[in-house]
Amino acid sequence: MGRAAAEADLAQGRVELLLPDANGPGTGSVPYRVEREVLLCARRLPAVGHQGVAALQEAYGRGWRIGVVRDAPYRLDIATLTASDRVADRTFSFGNASQGMAAIVDGAVECLAARRLAILSAVAAAPGTESHFARRAVNLGGTELRLRYGRDVPPATVAALDGALTSLSKDGTIAELEERAARPVMLRFATATWWFSLLDVVGTVAFALSGVLIARAERFSLLGAFVLAGLPAVGGGVVRDLLLGREPIGIVGNPQPLFLVIGTVVVAYAVMRVGERIGRAPTGRLLTVTGFFPPRMVLEVTDAAGLAAFTVIGVAVAVGAGAEPLWLWGPLAAAIGGAGGGILRDLLRSGYESPALRSSFYAEVCVLWGAILTLAIIHFLRDDQPWWVRFTISFAVLGGFATRMAIFAYGIRSPRF
Repeated sequence: MGRAAAEADLAQGRVELLLPDANGPGTGSVPYRVEREVLLCARRLPAVGHQGVAALQEAYGRGWRIGVVRDAPYRLDIATLTASDRVADRTFSFGNASQGMAAIVDGAVECLAARRLAILSAVAAAPGTESHFARRAVNLGGTELRLRYGRDVPPATVAALDGALTSLSKDGTIAELEERAARPVMLRFATATWWFSLLDVVGTVAFALSGVLIARAERFSLLGAFVLAGLPAVGGGVVRDLLLGREPIGIVGNPQPLFLVIGTVVVAYAVMRVGERIGRAPTGRLLTVTGFFPPRMVLEVTDAAGLAAFTVIGVAVAVGAGAEPLWLWGPLAAAIGGAGGGILRDLLRSGYESPALRSSFYAEVCVLWGAILTLAIIHFLRDDQPWWVRFTISFAVLGGFATRMAIFAYGIRSPRF
């Protein structure tokens, strides 16, 4: 319900607790967490020199229009300033941070004051709008969040809840829960870039093409080609999502990978048929158009790029699913998503020995870089350093790609059992 209605119900005794609440001590519980607010402005504007509520005062002093999130528990000084009559014509209320950021893009407001994580989540949901916003948001400080009690809550209950909150804060439980809640948002933000989306597409097409080439070499039917292309491209992700209980499964929520698989098979089928006709012509033959890069090298490069991207996606899915312990499930999800589909494809082929299980270093690359990325997320990820998270993702992608290419270049084989 809206905050006004909730406060009315609390005052009339129809509910016993209101949370979150940002009122001062004496009206609620001890603080159970601190929420960070920032001021994000349009990139075209000059930088704001102050921090805290002074930054808001500076923005209002420049005549800028400021957006706020309706019913959000802002700190008292921020709430008082944005609700004052003298800035009423320059304060605009939105239902959530995404609406406020869309208003910045449209030019309806110049800045938005909101939770840092809410803003990062909004950027991840609409990555194409990121160029409209300043690279760094201004820190407005922290808001202590509390429970506000109804009038009929016994003092003993208040004391017991305060004691429980204090205990959870001292033993680090609350801090751990905050980190778990922030991780999926930070990873969605970090991967919401054009280059990562391109790697995902390239990898999906490369994995599908590997199945197409096998279907061609072993004379599978057209349906068989779809199966052999789909398993490495999306099969591992489906198994990973089912194992982690992800809802909905990735390809159900976003069918783009399936469209890429279908398109790859159809285009490859048409090209091969045209190639056969050209090859049968008296003077015609298929020409190699890859120049200095033979087809196998091109396939290996795109496959390595896809493997690196799927490794990161696997860790991100494990984080989003809340899989614990993350140090175990992060690398496993990376390996299943990156190499699991290829293993399924090879197992489906009658009498075929899977190289991923017998000789090739493939899933091991996912495990290695999935573990590195997972440990970095556990020990170093902070919601006030979003650009560091993108650097970590980039490092993991480059590391996974370079490792797989080095294995291919030097012919490194996995040790036999």
